[in-house]
Amino acid sequence: MLWLKNSNANPLIASAAFHYEFEFIHPFSDGNGRIGRFWQTLVLKRWHPLLAFLPVETVIKARQEEYYQSLREADSRFDCSVFIEFLLSAINESLTEAIQTEEKTRVEVKDKTRVKTTDQILDVLKESPHLALIDVANRIGRSVSTVERAVSKLKQEGRLEYQGSKKNGVWLVREV
Repeated sequence: MLWLKNSNANPLIASAAFHYEFEFIHPFSDGNGRIGRFWQTLVLKRWHPLLAFLPVETVIKARQEEYYQSLREADSRFDCSVFIEFLLSAINESLTEAIQTEEKTRVEVKDKTRVKTTDQILDVLKESPHLALIDVANRIGRSVSTVERAVSKLKQEGRLEYQGSKKNGVWLVREV
């Protein structure tokens, strides 16, 4: 632990080397890998807090045989480089996955918010002009009060009109 504290190595390398050394001494009968990965995450978190949230554990689980093979190879060579390379590739893969997930989420959120509430209401009422506003609200995922405000605005603009009785009426969508 003192070596890790005083090391000038990049924290990515130092954390992987510490992980290997912990695995090498194998202090417990079970759970050494989990604890080694936990310590590695703590070291990386101190260097950059966002690294604590990387799905490295998931990547390692998916590549578990490769993980154990790199440990065996490092042990047989008396050189942990192969294990460090494996862990760096796992961190890289988890970073790539996290970035892709974040970008996909950002695009999905942007796509969902791109269509204005008023346009969503008009689209729904074009398809189903008999719907009550509560049903429109449920279809577009908005509150009834939000839909009522938007409908009021659309009526004022002349883009929407309700004809007939409250029970049997229909919405007329007008193109302006």
